Amino acid sequence: MKIKTLSERGQALIVIALAAVGLFAIVGLAIDGTTKFADQRHAQNAADTAALAGALARVNNDPDWKVKALDRAYENGYTGDLVNSTVEVYLCTEAGSSCGSYDDNPAFLQVIINSYINPTFARVVGVSQLHNQVQAVTYWNKRGPLYDGSLIVSLNPDPCTGSGANGNIALGTSGGGGNEAEISLTGGGAFVNSGGSGCGMEIMGCPTITVDGGVLGSVGDGNINLDVGSQTCSDKLTLPGPSYNQEPYPFPPEMPDVPDACGQTPNPPTNDKKTKKSILYPGYYSDFPPTKGAYKDVYTSDIELYPGIYCLGTDFSLTNNQYVHGNNVLVYMKPGNEFSIQGGTVLLSGRDDGDYEGYVMIVDSNFTGQTPNCIVNGAATTSFTGTILAPYCDVEIDGGGKTTSYSAQIIGFTVKVTGSQAVNLVYSQDDSAQNEPKVGLMR
Repeated sequence: MKIKTLSERGQALIVIALAAVGLFAIVGLAIDGTTKFADQRHAQNAADTAALAGALARVNNDPDWKVKALDRAYENGYTGDLVNSTVEVYLCTEAGSSCGSYDDNPAFLQVIINSYINPTFARVVGVSQLHNQVQAVTYWNKRGPLYDGSLIVSLNPDPCTGSGANGNIALGTSGGGGNEAEISLTGGGAFVNSGGSGCGMEIMGCPTITVDGGVLGSVGDGNINLDVGSQTCSDKLTLPGPSYNQEPYPFPPEMPDVPDACGQTPNPPTNDKKTKKSILYPGYYSDFPPTKGAYKDVYTSDIELYPGIYCLGTDFSLTNNQYVHGNNVLVYMKPGNEFSIQGGTVLLSGRDDGDYEGYVMIVDSNFTGQTPNCIVNGAATTSFTGTILAPYCDVEIDGGGKTTSYSAQIIGFTVKVTGSQAVNLVYSQDDSAQNEPKVGLMR
């Protein structure tokens, strides 16, 4: 009887076939994985350059900035044809954006690129398409006049809260005596950074208000409420039509750098006994006007500020019979301080060159806690020329019963302009601060 034996012939073919599948999978991962990685790097570079192109266009006030960003992505091979790629461009305030910590900040924009790659070998193991998503966020600060040349700016983003409950910008009459204010804004209008339909730009009493040049702008959709009340009051208003639904300004804003003067000791004052006049020199001051130590003999009735930058670790505070004047100066107040001019006289013009050109006064802030009050109860001889930047201060300009004039751009958290006589505010681009154009890739 013949005995049959089992044969293992052919089993090697099965092993080889299985090994071949694994080998193809490994080759597919190696080749297609490399392709995917290379595309991801290329897409990221394309997103970065597209975001920078869009930001640069915004710096130069180009309304087609999204087109510029899309064109740059197209030049890098990402056409946004919805088959091989999609390209999306957003401000970080727009729906669809995902800017992380920069969400809701209009000073940032985002480019998102999705790319789709057809694999070569990975199809063998069932992978029909590879996908990359990259994004880039850039910062931009446009070229031109600070806050687009608005004479008065309220940066408070919230309507009807806190100090803005009666209007983030309030124009009107103060005091008694039956006299109504005559307020004129020349060369630039006013801007409210809050939305909604209330507590934006409000009128107090029945003043005469004239806006000659510039616009009355708002982020809101109906919160410029100057032309209200009786027909008699309306007849005293000469106003441009309101411009609603404007793009908001970032808040908190980017502040100028802390000046070197904050770390410098001033030269000793020059005190002239004959004329009873003192000259102060740039540097850091822990009280102002200074009256202690080396400054005990300073004549506060006549203080000239030598050209330069004055850094204050205290309030800028003047009362009756005190007089401060100077040209080509900046008064910079460190966070936590304010200015209060209650009857004193100030004649100051801002820096005419350097990093702080156009600024006459800066009130820095950490943007936390209660907003301080920055008050000018001005005499007829008080005058500022340049930009007053106090973005976390409730600024009040009260002309009182005298005609007052300021060639000053006023930027505050809220701004109130009142009086019982004429209050004239004039904006001059040549004398005011300008935006320093900036572009930066954030992530």
